[in-house]
Amino acid sequence: MATAIDPKTTPPPNRAPGWQRLEWLREYGIQLIVLVAVLVLVLVTTPGFGPEAVLFSTLNGFTLVGITALGVAVTMIAGELDLSVGSMAAVAAVLTIQFESLGLFGAIALATAAAAAVGAVQGYLIARLRINSLVFTVATLILLRGLAYIFSGEGPIALTDYTMSDPLLGRIAILSGPINVAIIVFVAVGLFLAYTRWGREIYAIGGARQEATIAGVPVRRAITVTFTLSAGCAGLAGAMSAMRGASATPAAFDGLLLAAVAAALIGGISLYGGRGGVLHVALGVAIVSLVSAGLAVRGEQSYVVQLATGALLFLVIALEFFARRVPDSPASLPPSPKA
Repeated sequence: MATAIDPKTTPPPNRAPGWQRLEWLREYGIQLIVLVAVLVLVLVTTPGFGPEAVLFSTLNGFTLVGITALGVAVTMIAGELDLSVGSMAAVAAVLTIQFESLGLFGAIALATAAAAAVGAVQGYLIARLRINSLVFTVATLILLRGLAYIFSGEGPIALTDYTMSDPLLGRIAILSGPINVAIIVFVAVGLFLAYTRWGREIYAIGGARQEATIAGVPVRRAITVTFTLSAGCAGLAGAMSAMRGASATPAAFDGLLLAAVAAALIGGISLYGGRGGVLHVALGVAIVSLVSAGLAVRGEQSYVVQLATGALLFLVIALEFFARRVPDSPASLPPSPKA
């Protein structure tokens, strides 16, 4: 007589532990391999570039490109893309210098809040009017760049009190004030995406927009939150950069968008939405920052950095393409009941 299986007490089928580890490697393995390969190449070809300097330079890349890439990645996870981050950072940088009377933290906080508010309006309009985010953010990119010129008086501006930037210039071992802020932002956004309802809604609308809408997911709110985070991150990155350099120019951050998108894509964030996380962004930013730092120490021109970043992006895309063609191993099923 066959033994009945109670679905309430029978555990669901699980993959073997070894296969679970293989899945983790397939998720992050390509980026880890590329990161280690780039690290070894930088250390071998640049003898004067010691391990501590390498680590500091890599982490320092998180303060501008990293924070901006994190915000851009959130829009990509939602199935959108914010092209205005470079101009948003420029406006925030100009506002931060002009708000210097509020003090270091007050000026950065106000500029970041202003950028987040603009992002919220931008996201709401994209969702409410159902406009393609690429088209809409191209318009805001141009508009915000013009505002940066207006707010700055069409030229560079600087702090009247240069000592205000001192807290951002200090360093303890491999950590500095901006690096600490970047770490906090990455952790906060990671927790937000993984453990909050709003974060799950962002993944839902990115993975299957139509199904999420039918299921009752508030798409308008999710898109608004997405662009608020993106603009806030860009504003924070631009504000800290301006205060650290004690100056701002409306023409700054022209290449920030490309660097941020490249870091997100190299890290494994999907342009189709619904896939990727903060760890992917961190790995991508680490790779891009390490390449930039290594080439800068060697005295290479900026176009060489762009060429190397583009080549790495093609390499990662190719590796992921072949990795996806590897067939999955079937799940280990519980034994069949015997008579």
